[in-house]
Amino acid sequence: MDRRYHITGILLIALLLSAGCKREEFSWGQKIGDLTFSGNVVFLGSEELSLISEVADDRISFYGETEKLGSVSDMSILVLGVSEKTPYGLLRKVRSVEKIDHNLIILTSDASLTDAVKDGTIQFKGKLLERDFSLLSKRDGVLVKSSSKSFDGLAVTLDSLEVWREGASSALLGGSVGISPEVEITIKISSNRITQVSVSTVLDKIDELNFRSVGTITGATDIIAADFIHTPVVIDSLVFVPYIRILCGMNVRVAGSISSGFRQDRVISSGSNFQGSAWTESPIVQSINYDFSKPEVTDSASVKVFSGPEISILLFGVPVQVIRSTGYVTLEAKNEVSLSWSLSAGNSGFSTVKADMLGLGEDHSQDLEIAPIEIPGPGK
Repeated sequence: MDRRYHITGILLIALLLSAGCKREEFSWGQKIGDLTFSGNVVFLGSEELSLISEVADDRISFYGETEKLGSVSDMSILVLGVSEKTPYGLLRKVRSVEKIDHNLIILTSDASLTDAVKDGTIQFKGKLLERDFSLLSKRDGVLVKSSSKSFDGLAVTLDSLEVWREGASSALLGGSVGISPEVEITIKISSNRITQVSVSTVLDKIDELNFRSVGTITGATDIIAADFIHTPVVIDSLVFVPYIRILCGMNVRVAGSISSGFRQDRVISSGSNFQGSAWTESPIVQSINYDFSKPEVTDSASVKVFSGPEISILLFGVPVQVIRSTGYVTLEAKNEVSLSWSLSAGNSGFSTVKADMLGLGEDHSQDLEIAPIEIPGPGK
């Protein structure tokens, strides 16, 4: 009887130790820099990345298998670095693993940051400089400035950029658009839960728009003049990639011809902070210098033109923060007893922290609307 109890006791202890070891794998995790990753995270290195044959929304396919790939199970979280097939890195949950001949197919689903990171502080901080960006695309009428200019931010020149064409009627934009952003994102995680998120941005921007139109135009356009991708920034195995689109557009009602120009140089500072379960915002601070040329108008008109950047900070290809800041100019002209006109210039936009990658309940947006400056013309 005593022997049976002794054997039973040994078996119970063995089972408890086995269960304890299994829990420990997912409890202690893996330390990289300032972060502790969950124990079920599998980091795929250059050997595994070189074997990738396809990356799709729901799977990653490999030409072969390595020892590390052999350890992947349906409980794994995959962290992949930058490669030709994964230009933004990749973070995925594993649903199942299939072997077909010599190929390995890992079926996946989206993962959030807190699926992978157990504890630690993440800080993405810096000034985004033109030299670190590569041009992805641009429209005819957009010139990319050289790196020898004094402005160290990202800038383009508009050289008769066509924003409207219908028969003999046309509208063109000239001038320049520039942005020198400073971005800081701090994320604190404890026990696989976001405890704090702080974002702050300083946008040093130039919006110089010269608008010319001929003929009757009634309508609105919104175009991407150019877009740029930043060199990946790897922080403790997390891959951040800033992406910038230069936006231009108009909303016009005009008959006849118009020529008008306005330049506004603004520095805009904003910030938001999440702690516990609530967001707070810092007041928007801005400074402005501006200049304009006297409009040449032949008849009544209502014109609004705008330009500016949309900045996305991507984490494993998923936006964490999106900032849009467009400077706009409006021209109102009336031809009653005599022709009169007025100009105004302001800024619209937002700074949004996206919820998906952070595993938060919903997005948070801070309004970047700035009241326009009024410039009355003759007759006002």
